[in-house]
Amino acid sequence: MGAVVDREGGRRADLAAIHIAKKALGWDEDTYRDVMFTVTCFKSAGKLDFAGRKRFMAHLQACMLQQGLVTKAKAARAPWSPSQRRLWSLWQQLADAKLVTTRDRKALDAWVHRQTGVDRLEWLNEAQLDLVITSAKQWLSRKGEA
Repeated sequence: MGAVVDREGGRRADLAAIHIAKKALGWDEDTYRDVMFTVTCFKSAGKLDFAGRKRFMAHLQACMLQQGLVTKAKAARAPWSPSQRRLWSLWQQLADAKLVTTRDRKALDAWVHRQTGVDRLEWLNEAQLDLVITSAKQWLSRKGEA
């Protein structure tokens, strides 16, 4: 697989999401930096690469779930964006083409996690969605090459 392209807009969105989660968790600056260092070995979100930001955001999301600040049920009920619906459609096409064996949501989330390091489809930003949509399209187009 090719290198992951880290668009500046995606980076800014990730950093904003990290700081929003920090505020929601009510962490002071020292707690925030200590947790970040424990998870990523960095004390500044600005120094994190794509994978580091995803790993830290996943940790923050887990902390928010644990504290009851967000619920899995609420995330599941949120309406999908057009890009998210497009990815679901591509996933179904991959299943129809027998390129994936399981067409359910859990399998899609697992694939999204392998591609991006983000646990749920709803937590992807637009740059990440573009990445996985492009990847799914390429995967589907390779069926004719075999």
